[in-house]
Parts: sequence; C-alpha cells; structure tokens
Amino acid sequence: MLEVWNARFDSQTLNAIDETGTDGLLLSGQPAPPLDFGPLQSRLYTFAAGTRGAPVIDARYLFTFASGVTALLVVTGRRVVVFGMRPEWSQGITERLEWLTEVLESYDGTEQRVRLRQLPRRAFEYAFLVEGNDARVLDHLLFAWGARIYCMPVWTDVTVLTEEITAGSVTITVQDAANSDYHAGGLAVLWRSNTRHEAVEILSIVGNTLTLKLPLGGSWPAGTRVFPARLTRLEGEVMVTRPTDTIATGRCRFSVEDITSPNVTDYGVDYQGYKVFDWRPDRSADIEDGWRRKLAVIDYGTGLPTFDDESGSPKIGRKLTWLLTDRSNVSVYRGWLAARAGRVNPCWLPTFESDLEVVSTMAATDAGITVQNVGYARFVNADILRRDILLHTTAGTFHRRITGAHEISDEEELLSLDTPLGVTLQPEQFLQVSYLELARLDQDTVELHWETDATARIQISTRTLRS
Repeated sequence: MLEVWNARFDSQTLNAIDETGTDGLLLSGQPAPPLDFGPLQSRLYTFAAGTRGAPVIDARYLFTFASGVTALLVVTGRRVVVFGMRPEWSQGITERLEWLTEVLESYDGTEQRVRLRQLPRRAFEYAFLVEGNDARVLDHLLFAWGARIYCMPVWTDVTVLTEEITAGSVTITVQDAANSDYHAGGLAVLWRSNTRHEAVEILSIVGNTLTLKLPLGGSWPAGTRVFPARLTRLEGEVMVTRPTDTIATGRCRFSVEDITSPNVTDYGVDYQGYKVFDWRPDRSADIEDGWRRKLAVIDYGTGLPTFDDESGSPKIGRKLTWLLTDRSNVSVYRGWLAARAGRVNPCWLPTFESDLEVVSTMAATDAGITVQNVGYARFVNADILRRDILLHTTAGTFHRRITGAHEISDEEELLSLDTPLGVTLQPEQFLQVSYLELARLDQDTVELHWETDATARIQISTRTLRS
C-alpha cells in the first residue's frame, strides 16, 4: 500500500507518473493522471509485484505535479526462485545447444544453407537425489512453481569462496570469469545447500570481480559456492522416483529463457578461404565413417533398375569425439561451434588418418611428393574431395593442394603439389599425411556432456562438401 499526501493548504494537480524499470509491477487504486489532490488530501495506491519480470527489482516512479513539485518512489527487491537442488554428478550434466538450419541440395550435390535461428537455444539436463526436508521442499517447489521461470545455477562453472562475504557487499570475486557463464546483466547464485542460497544480479564484470546491482541480502561464509545462473523453464514431465518415504530421485531438463549471443571466435589457420580445425579427436572412441551416394533409382519392377549417380562423388559422414579437460579449451571449442552456427558454415577438417605414406626424400624446392602407391592416380587423381592434404612433420604442419598424380611403379606414385614445402624432409620426418576435407556439421544440435565441472566430452557428426 502506498499513501500520497498533499501536505499543502492549496490544491495540487498530479500531471504524470513516469515509470522506469517497472516490468511486472503494477501501481493501481487511483484514476490515471491528471488527478487533483485537495488541500491536505491523501490518496492510497495499491502496489503489486507479479511473478513475471526482471529477477532483481530496481524500479522508479516519478510523481510530477503541475506546480513543479516532484516526488520519487524507489522500489527494490528480488523476484526469482532458485532451483537449488544440486546435480547427482555420477551421471554428469548434459548441456545442449540447438541451432536451426535449412539445407537446399542441388542435383550435383552442392548446397545452399540458410540460417533460420539467429541465436542457439540452450538447455541443461541432469539427475538429482535429495532426502529428508530437501525432498519435501522439492515437492512444493515443483507443485507451486513448475510452470514458471526458475533461476538455475550453471553447475559446471563453480567458484568456492575462500573468505566470508558479509551482508551489504556489492562485489564478489570468482575464479576464471572469462571462461565461465557470467555476463553483465546476468545472474549469479551463492549456494550453501539445496535450500539455502541467494540470487544476485550482475551489474558489471572486471577481471574476476563481479559488481552487483544491489547489495547482498545475507552473509556467506568461506566454503560457499558461487555459480553463474540462467533463467530457465522446466521442459516436459519431471519424473520423480521415491525409493523410500524420505528419498527422492529424478531427472530434469531446463530450457534457458535469457539467451545471450555466444562468443564467436573461429579457430584455426586460414587455408583456401576457410579455417582449418586440426584438434585431434579422442581416439579412445572410434572414429566412424559413413559412405553414401546421391543415387536416383528408376525401378518399375519388371526389369533391372536403373541408377544415376547424380553428384558423381560420395557423401562422407564422420562421427568425431573430443574430450576437453581444460576450461579454456572448452571456451575455444564453444567459439568454434558458434562460428559453425549449426550446419551453416563449413571448415577444413583433417581425416586424422595416415592416408598417404611418403617414401622418398622431398627437397625444399620439390613441387611433388612421392608416396606409396595406393591407387590415387588411378581412382582419385586430384578429385575435388581428395585434393587437399595436411602434412604433419617434424618441421611443422603444412597445407597443400594436389594438382595432379601419376604412377611411377606398382610401389610408388608421384603427387604434384601447388607449392613446394620450402624445407628438405626425409620420409621418416613425415609424422602423418591426412586428407583435408571441407566439411560442415551434419546436425543443428550439439551436446556437451560434462563429466566434471572442468571436463566435457563432445561428439559431433560431420559431412563433406564439394568446395
């Protein structure tokens, strides 16, 4: 309830009430301005805060009277419910990024790719296990707030306080803010337990110091965990299993509501107009290749079918897995994924296989390389999908284009290159020679499976393109 009192012995006219930062707030109870206040007259306004709107309330109501008198009403507070039930880490956390792309393929296999969604959707999925009073709080949390927006800590980006932060503080020092999900205007959560936590809004970030929009409401001792946080909504049905009358387990999936632009930082050296992504995959998981053709089949059932290989070349798909054990590498990989934007933007990817074996010395001025005969000249002969190579040597890494090939003997063949390497190398100095393929993601959805708060496993599917 708000009382506005005219303390003068003459009438005053309220011309306007100017509002700023009042999303989700409602001031009512009196007619809209212009509104007369008699001598010593007071009027009561009703003030209400809805469940929708900014998580941190910092509103201004400016009452302006015809006489020039103004009165400022400041409303502050917090309007956010934290889903603070921590994950059951034995199953990890899955973070999902979803772009949206339309791919239009022509007769010869070339493509036009259209980006339909500017920002990727984002979701988190994890299991939880709670007991005792926490299980009862979870029940009421799902009952009362299940269809509304939660504040969810980004559990993978944790900082542990080394000293106490007292109530009224406006700064928090965190670890590795650059590689965590903090951003100005976003949220952070101080967390002590499943039911004891506080959400704050970040005004600015300098280095690892977060400046808060409003002072902390409580004191937080050393050992408190600090997480960046996102506004999220529960997706679908939440299944809760109750092994006993005091234990609850389940799995939840949250879709992020406050989506922000990802940091697009494409990785790799430039080659033939595209970046080369040469991070070696995790070979503890097999690399899978899928080969198929763009075949048109005519079959009337009365005779032999007719086949037309429309593009004249295979569509090669691969499944690659990376295990990222450093948060800075995760950030670089995120930047690379953002640059791909789902299936839109291709890059060069090595096959990461020993595709060719060098068998003769290559002089610094040689514009050709002698390799073991693998039928390149006979079957491939600088085809557009098999003309670029990555040469990993003791003298460095080189990227070259094959311009021609011919057989020297049954054991050797000579591949012509667009430019010499500029260094003399013996066969044993070639550590690996792989084909370079222009490829795009074959999926708009990418999952990062967090095994710990610093280790993420990522698997992607790719498809070669005719450059």
